[in-house]
Amino acid sequence: MFPRPPDSEDPPNDTRLLPPGLDRTPYVTWLLLSANVGVYLLTELQGGSTAADVLIRLGAMESWLIASGEYWRLFSAMFLHSGLIHLGFNVIGLLIFGQQLERFYGYSRFLVIYILAGLAGSITSYVFSLSASPNIIGVGASGAVFGILGALVAFFLSNRGLLGEMGRQTLIGLLALAAINLAVGFVMPGIDNFAHIGGFAGGFLLGMAYSPKYRLIYSFVGWPESLRDMNSMYRRLWVLPVAVITLMAGIIIGDWMVGDTPITFLRHAEEHHEQGEFGLALNSVEHALEIQPYYGPAYLRRALILTDMGNVDRAMEDLGRAVRLGLSDSDRSRALDLLLQLRANR
Repeated sequence: MFPRPPDSEDPPNDTRLLPPGLDRTPYVTWLLLSANVGVYLLTELQGGSTAADVLIRLGAMESWLIASGEYWRLFSAMFLHSGLIHLGFNVIGLLIFGQQLERFYGYSRFLVIYILAGLAGSITSYVFSLSASPNIIGVGASGAVFGILGALVAFFLSNRGLLGEMGRQTLIGLLALAAINLAVGFVMPGIDNFAHIGGFAGGFLLGMAYSPKYRLIYSFVGWPESLRDMNSMYRRLWVLPVAVITLMAGIIIGDWMVGDTPITFLRHAEEHHEQGEFGLALNSVEHALEIQPYYGPAYLRRALILTDMGNVDRAMEDLGRAVRLGLSDSDRSRALDLLLQLRANR
């Protein structure tokens, strides 16, 4: 593709002109890059980006936490990374493909695609991956990066007639790149390919809806002079509510796939405990610990039950374990007070 030289008096040899916006400064890409790197540095300062407890505390996805109502993790996990290599791959992908997409789609459309495609990746992972593995956590911007890749595929597919051979070759290259990365994800352990698939699908669909639709603008002598995008984001406002409803439906399916959570079982345990049904209460706590063996509140509840049953030694063990694993401020004070009381009465 060749733009018409501004000082030429002859018609261009190729009427396919460059899309507008190629000189756009990719501010949103740089902002997202800064956010990902900044959050990574924060995780290192908090105890290490490969420490599961640090990642969970800062917003990693864990199925039972999401099903318990912490849906914000579907978003926060998009900015967390486990290790420098994990961050590096996503930063490179965002840097290479994000700048291209932002120049084609503009600031608003690019940001919407990044966030919604990233959420689509998180929710797909929640439904198909995390729901089947309660003790696995999910982090990373790869769903959003694959969303960018999907939106680029949508752009070159939508404008294949205008962009000619160059556009066709680019489209084939992007599809091949996506296929290779997905194939690697199925072979290598530790890669959440469902997040990649969900992100790519979300980015492609949003990219098709928001893809620039160019119209040739002719000069007064009838020569093609420039391209104008006729498909602004505001002409497709209906896409946002449809996307949000679709994502919410995915969350509902994920909640159903996860089923009962440790918090659900703890509520049952508390009810049985209050009614004096100690055996049923302990059974509910055990179910909670089967799902999450390192859940501090479960050990606190078991300690309270054991205290009422007169098993002081085991109650003290569970209280110490609950404090070490982590509790809310109020539960921590409750556990320490009870621990001191039991020691004083021995």
